[in-house]
Amino acid sequence: MKLILRIVTVFLVIGLVSAFPTQEGFAEMSEKEVANIIKNIIKRAEQGNAEAQNLVGEMYFLGKGVKQDYQEAAKWYSKAAEQGRANAQYNLGFMYTNGQGVKQDYQEAAKWYRKAAEQGDANAQNLLGEMYSYGEGEKQDYQEAAKWYRKAAEQGDANAQYNLGLLYENGQGVMQDRKEAAKWYRMAAEQGYTYAQNNLGLLYENGQGVLKDDIMAYALFNLAAAQGSKEARNNRALLKTKMSQNQIAEARRLSRQLLAKIDSTNNDTATEPDYIIQESNQIKSMGTGFVINTNAYIVTNHHVISDCKRIEIINSKINSRAKVLFSDEINDLAVIKSNSPVNSYAFLRGGRGIRVGEDITTVGYPLGTILGESVKVTTGNISAVTGFDNDTTIMQITAPIQLGNSGGPVLDMSGNVIGIVSSKINELGVEKATGLRLQNINFAIKSQTLQIFLDAHQIEYKMKNADTKLETADIAEAAQEYTIRVTCYE
Repeated sequence: MKLILRIVTVFLVIGLVSAFPTQEGFAEMSEKEVANIIKNIIKRAEQGNAEAQNLVGEMYFLGKGVKQDYQEAAKWYSKAAEQGRANAQYNLGFMYTNGQGVKQDYQEAAKWYRKAAEQGDANAQNLLGEMYSYGEGEKQDYQEAAKWYRKAAEQGDANAQYNLGLLYENGQGVMQDRKEAAKWYRMAAEQGYTYAQNNLGLLYENGQGVLKDDIMAYALFNLAAAQGSKEARNNRALLKTKMSQNQIAEARRLSRQLLAKIDSTNNDTATEPDYIIQESNQIKSMGTGFVINTNAYIVTNHHVISDCKRIEIINSKINSRAKVLFSDEINDLAVIKSNSPVNSYAFLRGGRGIRVGEDITTVGYPLGTILGESVKVTTGNISAVTGFDNDTTIMQITAPIQLGNSGGPVLDMSGNVIGIVSSKINELGVEKATGLRLQNINFAIKSQTLQIFLDAHQIEYKMKNADTKLETADIAEAAQEYTIRVTCYE
């Protein structure tokens, strides 16, 4: 469906349809109507429209709407590429690189990558740099590789940032400069790029280009290991033997802090914990919180309210400003206070601890207002009672979470808080590093960690034992009274 929606968007741009249905309306279209749309775009491609030609190439490449056929994909990519479409030139180069639909030919691949790269396509710039690095399709030339990597890296391409960092670390095509290597590794690492996280960790462990910092090194190895890097796991295990238990605990907390930062700045998907509104110069992010007592204190994540000049909160009962009272960057917790009184608040669970397999409900405002003004509810269970490297302050949950869920309550089946939604694994980073598509690995801060935070700041809260099992609808009805949408303004 994602591809189909993209197709319809392209129709609107190139004038293939005069009326564009909403996403909900499109989802209700019949197969015949969808078939007619695909037929129209193929017709436009046959008439010579380069954008349509590239799109038809993608359809054949993916087998969406048509039978998968790499040769047909290459044919249509070629038509669009010859008309100067940068994305088609990149796509065609990719097919020559992998020998899909055409005979594998690195020189031909380099030719098309160059055409796209010269138009500013960052992916093509990075791959052209790799061809110079490895002498595939181009004579090996590290200076040329560095030139193209830099162009892509400056556009924010994580692959290119890592590749450029590697050249600086090894002194290939540029003067060896581990400080500069650390700079580019850090940029890629903050986008969730596994190899960059591991290499930056090594620089911190050895004090090369950065001040020696075993805690930071461990935290970076931890992130990379969580995404499937065997090398990072080995590096972490070796470093662990040199560290105290307090240092390891601090490094684990730092891992969670770094993950929240990665998620909040990464434009993928899968990785932002809060919806960042790119069109606005005022709104920085949106998240979730929940009322914890009658003093109108609200719990949320530190990364939801960090560096906010103004905070606004809203639900069906509250529409108010709020101010930050206490914040803990390491444990990613914060308490804000509403300017308006509240009538409902959440209970923390008392009695027995959490168990693997226990059913849960999460409540929040995913994607800010995109999915509507009302609170959203999802269900799942506790899949693990520890997080990164057996970090006992967090747990893993299977309830789906989206951008904007951060800071929302995780509730047991009695409606009591047992955790706070924090972050999710970078699925694309895992796939890129390991070839595996790991999905629905989400993290929540345990309510015991929250209790310690609240006790330290002498914040009142109430607890209730999980003695009555409720229906999900009843839990949701109660939770919507005390769950809050939090908007952070720059």
